[in-house]
Amino acid sequence: MAFGGVFFSNSRTMYAIALACAALVAMPLAYIAGFNSATSTLLYKFGVAPVPSVSVIGEYYHAALTGMFPDGIPQWPLDINLMIITRHQNKDDYRGFHAIKAVFPRAEQTWGVDPLMWPKYIDEAEHAVSDIRRINARNFADGNKLTASKDRYWDERRSPQSLVGVPWLDAIDLREEGTGALSQERIGLSHHIGCLFAHMKAWQNMKDLGMNKAWIMESDGLMKMQEFSNIPLWAMTSVAQNLPKDADFVLLHKGMDKYCGVDGSLCAMHSTFEAKNLFDPSDREMLAFRHWPIEGSEAGLQTYIVSERFVNKMQEFLAAHGSDMIDAFLYGNLCQNEYKSPEERNKLWAMNYMSMHAQKAPYSSSDERGLKILNCYIVTPA
Repeated sequence: MAFGGVFFSNSRTMYAIALACAALVAMPLAYIAGFNSATSTLLYKFGVAPVPSVSVIGEYYHAALTGMFPDGIPQWPLDINLMIITRHQNKDDYRGFHAIKAVFPRAEQTWGVDPLMWPKYIDEAEHAVSDIRRINARNFADGNKLTASKDRYWDERRSPQSLVGVPWLDAIDLREEGTGALSQERIGLSHHIGCLFAHMKAWQNMKDLGMNKAWIMESDGLMKMQEFSNIPLWAMTSVAQNLPKDADFVLLHKGMDKYCGVDGSLCAMHSTFEAKNLFDPSDREMLAFRHWPIEGSEAGLQTYIVSERFVNKMQEFLAAHGSDMIDAFLYGNLCQNEYKSPEERNKLWAMNYMSMHAQKAPYSSSDERGLKILNCYIVTPA
């Protein structure tokens, strides 16, 4: 019995040792064989999300995201706030927002403005001009500024109590009496007025929340970037981290780069940086920030980055001078022009007479004389 017990005990020990040896041999092989699967599983758990269902983002965005991300959507980190302009009761906008949020979970909504629905949701439009109204009242309290501003082109309707006489912004104070609807004479411009107020609201939200910079996108901005951008989506983390220190506005889709000339000489180089894909280290690309083209314009404000300095400058400008169709006005005027003198910067004049008070920057769109209205940049391959 004792001999049998010793033999049995020794057998178990040898069996355990054999299993351990087999495991040591098998583990590296199993690791090698299962590395890709294990890696995919971990990324899926910690950084890759499934494409949202058709019921959430609709067939168009579902097909687009499935084609872009067949293995799931990498959740690229951002160190910048992402605000998506989304109109009330607009199914396409909601779907676009959720498609963007699937790619960049940090995305949050900022309400759009549809003037054809006024007076419904008029509070959204009022919020868009809330600080602009305060700046307007402050301007009128400055007697020296008023005296210098009142030339033969002065609009006598302007007052500290309203925005009447401030081009485009006065749409909110010249609505139909009784109904509060958008005035009949401006119905044809409703889309452009809504675009202006929606972006002004996003800028005001930035200010309210104390953001030092923000990435602002319209609800169809993701598809526009995919189709018309020099920037891979995975590079946005690097773009946000390398912004020029004096940047007010950075355009994130193609359009203005066609005005840089064949050799790029019409868009002076500011800086270059290496963009890295945190999910795939083999994805690296050299990108560049270039100063805004000295001529040309474009339409579309689907995706861009702005600084808090931009918000302050824009609100001051809009209160003093009003606006136009905001995309083309921004691209072809505010990003290219400089004030003719420091005195012209401090006057109240309507944008209709901008050529009397501002001019194209004579050499480049960099702020060489300290008089640029806005410091704007585009992003291109280096």
